[in-house]
Amino acid sequence: MMKEPNRLDRAEIEFFKEIQSLIVKTRTVKRASLKIRKICGVDAAYSPDGNSVAAAATQIVDGQISETSTYSGTFSFPYVSGLFYLHEGPFVVAAVRRLKETSHLVCFDAHGAAHPNSGGLATVCGRVLGIPSIGVAKTPLVGKEIFYRNGLNKIEFENRFVGYVTSKPKRYWSPGYSVSLAELETIICSKTGEDCAKALQYSHTSARRATRQNSSGQYQQFA
Repeated sequence: MMKEPNRLDRAEIEFFKEIQSLIVKTRTVKRASLKIRKICGVDAAYSPDGNSVAAAATQIVDGQISETSTYSGTFSFPYVSGLFYLHEGPFVVAAVRRLKETSHLVCFDAHGAAHPNSGGLATVCGRVLGIPSIGVAKTPLVGKEIFYRNGLNKIEFENRFVGYVTSKPKRYWSPGYSVSLAELETIICSKTGEDCAKALQYSHTSARRATRQNSSGQYQQFA
């Protein structure tokens, strides 16, 4: 991903951080249990110049891929550290909303609670969609790994546990919207975690394919 120059004023940055903070405070919704049958994984790919994006969302129902939706667009907001949700969020949300069925869980290739502002793209976009969400990132953003048990470590940030790290493959998992740490651990250690990884990988491939088609003039940009 090509990082654009920071074009936001300091007041804008602080304002958007405040919005982010308000969303984080409404992260958890009380319920009896989180029942997951329909899982969505969503990812995005960028054009070579970093100015346009293609996002893809893959729905898995009862372990089988049922549909994939895509959305292509052009950036208005630049990349700003800590405010990634402004840059990519609108596109991944649009891709999820193009699915025919509403998911029970959305997995983002991004961070949730393991974020300097306590809630990254996975938190904000999950709240916007109104769907429980988690972040499954390929690289760490904050904190340190603390041994938990074989194949699964915890992420500690500012004396709090904010997520988990899996070793095969190396991924950084954290709660997004309306998912607790306990529920996240259950997700990771069950078939649901495997389906999340599968949906994310399929969406990653679909988004890259859409970007290539778009650059060659074969991909129709959505309005």
